[in-house]
Amino acid sequence: MSPSWSSWLVAVALLSSGVVYGVDVFFALVARPALRRVDETSLTQVLGHLHAVADARMPLFGATALLTTGGLFFTVGGWPTLPGRLALLALAGLLTQLAAYVLVAQPVNKRQTAAATYRHTPPDARALQDRWDSVIGLRAGALTLALAALIGVALHLPQ
Repeated sequence: MSPSWSSWLVAVALLSSGVVYGVDVFFALVARPALRRVDETSLTQVLGHLHAVADARMPLFGATALLTTGGLFFTVGGWPTLPGRLALLALAGLLTQLAAYVLVAQPVNKRQTAAATYRHTPPDARALQDRWDSVIGLRAGALTLALAALIGVALHLPQ
């Protein structure tokens, strides 16, 4: 593959991963502590509607990040090269974030979205949010690793 193709792939991988990273880091550092201060009804309404929108829009960015990072692994020479190993590390970070989302956060999102849609506050609203919060640090950390590795790929691309 040409170096310009690798440059385009790493740019798209960084941009798409950056969108997911920004959301998760914002929730880990800002939204999570702020949402601890609101009542359960407000918590359910705000997060239910946020998740409804985010769960419809964010998969495009996550899928793009995964596909471009996976493609990048092959275009930069795979395992024998430093950029290839860094791309694989980035892919591991993205997959870790995705697994935590699918296994823990997504079921909470669905319950909060349904509750907000029907203007119902579940009796376990705070426990639901605590479950979601339990993986946001892991998700943000995994995405930090992924972005750092993708930056490493970009810095080690042949000119």
